[in-house]
Amino acid sequence: MLSLIEVKCPHCGAHGQIMLPPVGTIIIGPCPECQGLVVVFCGHVLPLTKEIMLQGAISEKREHLVSVLTQFIRDRVELMIAEESATDDTMSEDAEPTQSAAPTEEKTPHVVHAPISDEEIMSFSKVELKLLDDSDYFKAIFN
Repeated sequence: MLSLIEVKCPHCGAHGQIMLPPVGTIIIGPCPECQGLVVVFCGHVLPLTKEIMLQGAISEKREHLVSVLTQFIRDRVELMIAEESATDDTMSEDAEPTQSAAPTEEKTPHVVHAPISDEEIMSFSKVELKLLDDSDYFKAIFN
């Protein structure tokens, strides 16, 4: 079963769907609408500065990418701590009710799980499965 995630360009707001990449995968590419550079990481689309990524020195590119990913991870850790703290506070009897952290615009990716039809299974087993040994086909699908 293929899992799709909803993505939104942080530059122009264009929406789309991509196949959920393996955990920890970092995908860098242009938005199909505005051509702004983005990085897809853990189901989230983060903006990159195109000038740095295209014209900067390797050290500048590395520093920029690390900075963007580090900020994302920091934000996610803070959100997790805030949610855990809110849960702990609401579980204690004498604690006042607390509100959880303010929701972010795209807190978690929307994953679409659609059942695989019998026709898809037949097509895969009769056609696509045999094509996986074809390196050109494999690269077109999985790269």
